[in-house]
Amino acid sequence: MRNETGALLGFLALTTTVLLVGFLILVGFLGMAIVAHAGTDNLPEAERGVPTALPLPESLNAFYPPAADRPLYLFKMLALETSFSGIVADLMEDDLDGARGSFGDFQRQYREVAGMVPEWKGEYPEGKVEELGAALAAGDKGQAMGAFAAVGGICHRCHVATMVSVQQKYHWGDFGSITVKDPLSGESTGYQQFKKVLAANLAGITVDLRQGQTDNARKQFEGFRARFEALNGSCQGCHEKQSRSFVDREMRDTVEELGVAFKSRTVAADAVMALAQKIGRESCSKCHLVHVPAAMAGASLR
Repeated sequence: MRNETGALLGFLALTTTVLLVGFLILVGFLGMAIVAHAGTDNLPEAERGVPTALPLPESLNAFYPPAADRPLYLFKMLALETSFSGIVADLMEDDLDGARGSFGDFQRQYREVAGMVPEWKGEYPEGKVEELGAALAAGDKGQAMGAFAAVGGICHRCHVATMVSVQQKYHWGDFGSITVKDPLSGESTGYQQFKKVLAANLAGITVDLRQGQTDNARKQFEGFRARFEALNGSCQGCHEKQSRSFVDREMRDTVEELGVAFKSRTVAADAVMALAQKIGRESCSKCHLVHVPAAMAGASLR
């Protein structure tokens, strides 16, 4: 890869954590649903139902790379979620003093985050938060749990309307800026073009075998094996653990099985085709299902 893609890949490696953070936030608010499911009944009629997607304001750019050195808004949201979940954790322990302390942290952070993006100020209403504070001050655990659910419903609606778009725009980098050194030509090529040649190699294996061109099929395999290994190197910028990528050890072992099959004097076409289909199904297709929708949506948002 070119050196100029280092910043992109570095950010993507950093935001491997961001995906986990986003997942934890989602899990946190799904955890709230234990009490928040009934909480939607407490919302005004206008706040019920499926929320519509909100446009991402330009001011949000200031809190994500490249304008910021890290995803500041997301980290603020994580801290907010921690203090919010702390309220219900303390209530479950019958620790009212702890719940009040967690609420104080939450309210302070809630107001701070509400002021970061002016266009979203209205997404942080104070009324339900104040009701939660009043219930905690009164020491009424049941009322506090209901108020907690109502605030959780506000958070959940905003997440449904914005979280996916935020992840698509700020997590997924521009694949078009990535280049990979082709091990056969020795030249750097665009990521999309490299993947097209890789796909042609994989298709060529089975096509040539069907046409009785075993030597050509072997050559296509050698090209595929070399390029698949180069693809593995390109993925390591984001996938710091092999188990999290679609070019992991199992897939590379499958490629090696193909190599063993081609070493036989008589190539078993059925076995080769089965292995090629496995690579296409478990590596190519599943990788595309994860990355292509997000990459395309991110490109449209940029």
